[in-house]
Amino acid sequence: MRIVGDLVSEGDVQVDGIIEGDVNARSLTVSEGAAVKGQINSTKVTIRGEVHGQVTAESVELGRTARVIGDIVHADLVIESGAFLEGHCRHMDRPALADHSAESANEASGEVVATPPQAVHG
Repeated sequence: MRIVGDLVSEGDVQVDGIIEGDVNARSLTVSEGAAVKGQINSTKVTIRGEVHGQVTAESVELGRTARVIGDIVHADLVIESGAFLEGHCRHMDRPALADHSAESANEASGEVVATPPQAVHG
């Protein structure tokens, strides 16, 4: 499946296809063979596929099959042997992330959400 546009969710999201747009979710897993081309904002991110864009999360894990081209802003970071990362890693304090998570929660609740139209191709 391919999604063009931003994805906002208050729950856990697993990507098994391609997303061309930003992703805001409580927890995000990018499966092996899947791809996200856009910014990711989440509490917990596990990447086993490909990401092109900035990743901002309290906890980030790059599996051995991960390929990330972009910066990672994190409190906790795990990189398995074999993972590919082209970008910078910056540590962020947890209180600052809590403020950002509250902002994301407001967006997810529909208070401030501006996304382009989504097209889903099967």
